Amino acid sequence: MDNLEAVWADVMVGKVRTVVGSVYIPPGDIVALSKLDSVMGGIVKEHDHLVICMDANPRSTFWDDKCAGIAQSCRSLQMVAKLEEMIHRFSLQIHNSGVSTYYSGNSSTTPDVTLSRGIIHYGNIFKRLTLR
Repeated sequence: MDNLEAVWADVMVGKVRTVVGSVYIPPGDIVALSKLDSVMGGIVKEHDHLVICMDANPRSTFWDDKCAGIAQSCRSLQMVAKLEEMIHRFSLQIHNSGVSTYYSGNSSTTPDVTLSRGIIHYGNIFKRLTLR
């Protein structure tokens, strides 16, 4: 899709066919997030298994507990609400542990989030993917 920075691959691990994606959502780009929503809608209609690793930029307490109580811009809050709604609607599992994924000077945040659908009952598939 034009103006969406994303790469998708159809991967087989054992007998599990999974769509794996890497996505970048620029800060404040609600249009890119809406495009991702549309793409994900098409993917989940065709595929039962999905893994998305993204630089999402909106910070949510679902994956970044350090952002609790921090004032965010109106646009950032809109993006968080949109991404959280997508997570719920597509039944996505959040795999972040709360550990920061970005460090700069004395600050650390978690703009990155890893999501999946339909693979949790296969055990620790992420560990198997990284060991190969």
